Amino acid sequence: MRQPIIRKRNNTLSQRSELDHSYFEGVYFEKRVWVPSAKISNYLMMFTRLYIGENDELGKSSFRDILVTLSESELVPRTLVFWNNAVKACVEGSPLLPTINKIERLGVRVLVAGHALDKLNLKNSMRAGKLANHFDLLEAINQVQKVVTF
Repeated sequence: MRQPIIRKRNNTLSQRSELDHSYFEGVYFEKRVWVPSAKISNYLMMFTRLYIGENDELGKSSFRDILVTLSESELVPRTLVFWNNAVKACVEGSPLLPTINKIERLGVRVLVAGHALDKLNLKNSMRAGKLANHFDLLEAINQVQKVVTF
């Protein structure tokens, strides 16, 4: 078996046995590990529409406001599901994309119903979340203690 070839300080190639370990003296190595920046609670939030309550300005602003509040919260759900018309929040051109991406960076799993994207002809314009089929969505629902639906 051949030994791996590594570069020495003077950039010439040599066998591993000739490596001068003093080359690494004083060098700081950092191990990067992704850690969610918020506490994740064992519940799922499901959105099926682009509004909460009535389909008026108040309902639309409530939908936007709850997502913005989630993006700034220290306690977030394990999963967000966008189903039916709510998938429009995760597609190109949606004013909520930066907010949903921020929620994802907090450690929240964002699932977007692929069937709804297909029916609305929006599959190619999805820009946030993970494409999910009905099996993925039902599995996510079954893995949590509580489901909150809007």
